[in-house]
Amino acid sequence: MKPAFIILVFLISSCQSGNTDLLEKNTYQIVSLLIDEFGTPTIPPREIYGLKPFTKIQIDSIKNRKQKIALYPKLQSSDEEFVYNDDFDKEFNKLVSMLKHIKDSKAIDLTKIKIDRPYQLSFIDTVAMKNDRRYIEKNFDKSLYFSRISFNQDYTKAVLIVGVSMGPLNGYGSLVFLENTNNTWKIKGADTFSIS
Repeated sequence: MKPAFIILVFLISSCQSGNTDLLEKNTYQIVSLLIDEFGTPTIPPREIYGLKPFTKIQIDSIKNRKQKIALYPKLQSSDEEFVYNDDFDKEFNKLVSMLKHIKDSKAIDLTKIKIDRPYQLSFIDTVAMKNDRRYIEKNFDKSLYFSRISFNQDYTKAVLIVGVSMGPLNGYGSLVFLENTNNTWKIKGADTFSIS
């Protein structure tokens, strides 16, 4: 075998390995961020009952309570169709349209998730959930579903679907827009498209 050919094969495999590492690193940073954000306990609206609003200390206490969060075991492909949204720039809209073209699902590795809140994470038992429609509310505070993530080429913008459920007829799905600045992902916005 010629040395030039061996070097070329090595360079190609190194680039592919680097891209896979970047994809995985950014995927788990985003999933960790979204678990922290979407797993947060819901603050009950006291004002509609004529009660004083919660104080900041009370809200912080509610937000930091332990939660049992169930995750779907895979980042799923999505068939959702979304229309162009003028609230987001052209690149975000392109990433939204690319979501439906990511056809494979990807298993989630719980050991790679790094969260800041005191949540107990586990996977949903999909068989038990099919057999008992109240499986989520009996066993968990929330369940979270994530689609595959549509990234731009330099991993500075991303879009995915997040589903949140607290039980039957108690959940929602959102299209979430994220931006990476100085190696930190932040949520730029969320567009809720389904509520049950």
